[in-house]
Amino acid sequence: MPDASFAPNTRKLDVVVIGAGIAGLAAATALRHHNVTVLEQSRLKEEIGAAIHLAPNASKIALKWGLDLDKLGSPEANWYHELGADGNTHFKIPIFAKKEFGAPWLLNHRVDLHNELKRLATTEEGPISPATIRTAAKVIRVDCEEGVVELQDGEVIKADVIVAADGIHSVARTAVLGNQLVAKRSGHSAYRALIPADIVTSNPRIAHIVAGDAQGTGLTTYMGPDRRLVAYPCRRSQYLNIVAIVPDSEAEGSTEQWQVPGRPEQLLESFSAFCDDAKNILRNVSSCALWQLREQDPLETWTKGKVILIGDAAHAMLPHQGQGGGQAIEDAEALGVFLPSSTSPSSVPELLKRAEKVRYERASLIQGFSRAKALGPREGEKVVNAQEHAQYNFGYNGAKEWAEKMGVEVPV
Repeated sequence: MPDASFAPNTRKLDVVVIGAGIAGLAAATALRHHNVTVLEQSRLKEEIGAAIHLAPNASKIALKWGLDLDKLGSPEANWYHELGADGNTHFKIPIFAKKEFGAPWLLNHRVDLHNELKRLATTEEGPISPATIRTAAKVIRVDCEEGVVELQDGEVIKADVIVAADGIHSVARTAVLGNQLVAKRSGHSAYRALIPADIVTSNPRIAHIVAGDAQGTGLTTYMGPDRRLVAYPCRRSQYLNIVAIVPDSEAEGSTEQWQVPGRPEQLLESFSAFCDDAKNILRNVSSCALWQLREQDPLETWTKGKVILIGDAAHAMLPHQGQGGGQAIEDAEALGVFLPSSTSPSSVPELLKRAEKVRYERASLIQGFSRAKALGPREGEKVVNAQEHAQYNFGYNGAKEWAEKMGVEVPV
C-alpha cells in the first residue's frame, strides 16, 4: 500500500528561505512553484569590490531558470593561464565550456549576478507566483521539527519547509546539528578589489588580462608557494576583478567579515617578490577588502525535520576551485527537483533527506578539491593543472540525472 504521506498535495507548500545571498535567491527561484518568503537580515545594499564566476555546471542550471545573459553582461572564460611568481607560464589551456559541457563559464560581478537571481525569484512575469523578500528580518531561532522561525523583533513564522541559506555563521545550522559550529581558519586571507579596465589596458603587457586576446577573455593566476593572485574581467569587461590570497601573518586586521577594508600598500608588499606584471596589476588597486578564509569539514547532516542547509551553511569551502556559488546553485536546483508542486507537507522531511543524499557526496568532494588546491605545489612538487577536476566539476547535469545514477527515487 502506498505511503499516505506521499499522496499528492492540493496546496502549495509554505517555504521560508533564510538569507538572500546567491544561495537564498537561487533557492527562491527553484521553488517558485510554492509560496516562498525570503528572510534577509540586511537591507540588501549593494556591495562593491567583488566578483564571482559560474562554471558550466551552475550556469546551465541558471540558464534553464531564465538567466538573461544580456542583462548579466558577464564575460566568458575561454582560457585559463597559470604563471609562476616569476612570470613564467606554467600552462595556458583553452576552455571550450559550451562545446564540452553545454553552457558558458561566466565571469560575473557579484552584484550583477545577485540582481539577476533576484529578478528570477521575484518577477511577476509568467504563471508562477513570485517570491517575497523581506529585509531587516533577522532570524534568531529555528525549530526544525515544528517548522518555525523566530525573528529578532519577536515575530514567529511557521513554514512547511525551511531552507537555511544563511551562510558560514548559520543560525539554522546550530538548530540542525544541536551545537554551534565555528569554521576553521585556513591560515590564509584574501584581498579582493575591482580595478577599472581603462587603467589596466593602458599597460600593454597586462591589457589582455582584462580585455582578452585572440581567444577571448579568460582567467589568469600568478602562483607562489604560499600565495597567489587571481585576475579576471567582469561586468562587460569594464573591471578587472582580483583576488589575492596571502598568509594570515601578512594580513593585518583580517577577520571573517566580508567587508573589512584592506590596505593596498600592505597588499602590494605581500607580492613584492612577484614579477613586474603582477605588481603592476596590484599598483592599480586604490581600495580593497580583506577577509579571512575559513572552511569546515563535511557536516554529519544537512537536514533535520523541515529544515535543510544549503550553500555555505552546509559546505563552506575555500575559493580555490571557484565552486562556492556554483554548489549553492546546484543545491537549490535539487530542492526544486525533490519538492515538486505535488509535495505534501508530511513528506517534506523524507524528501529533504533524499535531496541531501544526492548532494552530499558531490559537494563534499568539491569542498575537498578546493582544500587540496589551497596551497599549490610544495617545493620540488610538480605543478598541478587546475582543470584536473574539470569533468567532475563541470559535467554535472542536475539533480535528477545524478539521483538516477545513485539509485535515489525522485518524486513525480
